[in-house]
Amino acid sequence: MAAQKVKLALKVTKLPSDDLALTNKVYVSIEDAATLKAGCGQLGQFLTLSGKEFIFTFDGHKGVTKGLIGFSSVQRRFVQLSLNEPVDVSPYSPPADDSTIYLSTLTLEVDFLIKNRKIDDNFNIADITKVIMREIINQFLTVEQRFVGEVNGVNIEFRVKHTDVVDLGQLVSGEQPKGKTAIGGILHNKTNIIYEKAPGSSIRIVGAEGTAQPSLFRPDFNFENMGIGGLDKEFSDIFRRAFASRIFPPSVVQKLGIQHVKGILLYGPPGTGKTLMARQIGKMLNGKEPKIVNGPEILNKYVGQSEENIRNLFKEAEIEYKERGDNSDLHIIIFDELDAICKQRGTRNDGTGVGDTVVNQLLAKIDGVDALNNILLIGMTNRLDMIDEALLRPGRLEVHMEISLPDEKGRLQILKIHTRKMRENKVLSDDVILDELAVETKNFSGAEIEGLVKSAASFAFNRQIDVKNKVQVKEGDIQISRVDFQMALQEVQPAFGVDTDEFENCIRNGIIKYGTKVEKLLRTGELFVQQVRNSDRTPLVSVLIEGPPGSGKTALAAQLATASGYPYVKLISPEILVGYSETGRCNKITKIFEDAYKSPVSCVVVDDIERLLDYVRIGPRFSNAILQILLVFFKKIPSKGRKLLILGTTSNKRVLEDLEFMDVFNAVLTVPQITTREELRNVLENLDLFTDSIDMSRALDAFTTPISIKKLIMIAEMAKQSASSPGSVVDRFITFLLESS
Repeated sequence: MAAQKVKLALKVTKLPSDDLALTNKVYVSIEDAATLKAGCGQLGQFLTLSGKEFIFTFDGHKGVTKGLIGFSSVQRRFVQLSLNEPVDVSPYSPPADDSTIYLSTLTLEVDFLIKNRKIDDNFNIADITKVIMREIINQFLTVEQRFVGEVNGVNIEFRVKHTDVVDLGQLVSGEQPKGKTAIGGILHNKTNIIYEKAPGSSIRIVGAEGTAQPSLFRPDFNFENMGIGGLDKEFSDIFRRAFASRIFPPSVVQKLGIQHVKGILLYGPPGTGKTLMARQIGKMLNGKEPKIVNGPEILNKYVGQSEENIRNLFKEAEIEYKERGDNSDLHIIIFDELDAICKQRGTRNDGTGVGDTVVNQLLAKIDGVDALNNILLIGMTNRLDMIDEALLRPGRLEVHMEISLPDEKGRLQILKIHTRKMRENKVLSDDVILDELAVETKNFSGAEIEGLVKSAASFAFNRQIDVKNKVQVKEGDIQISRVDFQMALQEVQPAFGVDTDEFENCIRNGIIKYGTKVEKLLRTGELFVQQVRNSDRTPLVSVLIEGPPGSGKTALAAQLATASGYPYVKLISPEILVGYSETGRCNKITKIFEDAYKSPVSCVVVDDIERLLDYVRIGPRFSNAILQILLVFFKKIPSKGRKLLILGTTSNKRVLEDLEFMDVFNAVLTVPQITTREELRNVLENLDLFTDSIDMSRALDAFTTPISIKKLIMIAEMAKQSASSPGSVVDRFITFLLESS
């Protein structure tokens, strides 16, 4: 696009008449036109403006004074010229033998010249194309150029959105030319023109299929900037189910005889990105501004007001659908905390019935007699089980997408998103390896990973604060290091993680391998751990660890659970349920198991089962509600791709047999008491109780009856604490040992 040697200094003026604006040409005087034509080639009369990227087609007009150049108001606006502004004009001559100067495809964005104009008529693509080919043919068009055409008596503004030029050798008579992207080219009779409605425009374009491509997504939207990590597959499925049909023209969809998907339900654990995904979907779509509604906001104390609030959400979509039909814009309504207003009908006990009528009103609006085809509802909930079933069937919220905890690849994406600014600004230390952090953050949700990054940053901030000198901050020295993230991992714990404190309390004294029986138990337990992790045939394995009181059942179960490396490890014990009512305990147990099903692989330790059941010999009495819940969850197979190991402990196996509980276990491991002198010796040596071999022999000689490991440790500690001298420890130990027999 090199300028020619001819250059004229002209001033901007208006066109001699309004009709000339429809030609998309600029006009100069007859004399100036002759001068410019001398520098133009055979392809057309084109000129360029110094400092501007646009190329215009020009012509001479007797109504323009020499030294002036006439532009329409639309042209002045997009070129940013003002009246009487001086401009340097040069002729432009593209090579006559270069076929790449011709447009193969031209994408035009269409809108009314007078914005927000309301016209009920449809504009046929054939009519629009006829006007363009009559007025604009053989003109040079560049990206972002705007021009006006009169179609059916209405002035329409066009914006050149995209251009492809003919590839060499492809401009063959009778053949649709293929092209490559360019900033502009000459419009000719073989150019394929694609029309897109401008964002927010009320214009309605109809025509042959494949010619008009509806612009579903905003032109400035970039999928890479969505800021959603670990949800690639979920987003791909949502796009296929909810948006793919909306990309095609209405004529194609009508031939298939289908209705667009009207609703998406995003469900899953808190913090996994449901609200973020819904918000980003609303931003990327080229429809009306999304209406974001928090569930409780719908409810109102006045009779009928809650139902009216629902109707108001759909009012704009109804009005537009009546006016424009399938050509109307997409109206997006986002419901956060959907379970607050769409609970199962008949489950509320408030006596008002408002909740049921709200659900009825919503059902009628989504898929009632006057159902709309220009709406998209996006609902979000953490409690899918509470949503009314009628709302979940096809035709309503039919796309159910579980937004689960991210896998390692997803966690890496999320970490990259939340540390992008740190990396760009060189404040993230080189010793921070995001791949390692992705491995260490098992079962972290997206929100928890964000919290982890914030926590690491807080440690870095704290290092740069000098409290002694009135809180002086050294801004330039901030570096977030590996140590900061390691401390943050100790501070930020995932909700679907490991009950570290509870399990550390269970194995406070460690595991003393006092004999081959204990070692065999641990090896067998580790086999079950590996089986759950690696086998696809047994996604659920339940193991009962039974033995006398104090034999170390809880410690063994805790050791197997924590050593498994599973991302979700939880403990259910009578201690953590103290103070709960029977209903509360049932809810707590249910919550732990339901959370376990959300993790890829989980372990739940159910300690002291007979105590959980409130079993007592007198009566006997037990909680049937808790019994039934445990029976259900011990048998419930996790969904595809999820695995669960259940470790139960009991000191009274006979009780479980009487309650028909034993059938739910795949295996039973029996923890024995200490029965031999060798086993006793191993425990005492591990406890480092005696330093003298004679004292050890005396203690072993006093051993006559089996004893549990828990009681033995207690006796050893009592002897150590109550002895008046080191030599009297063995005497106190023997005394306590005989008293416990």
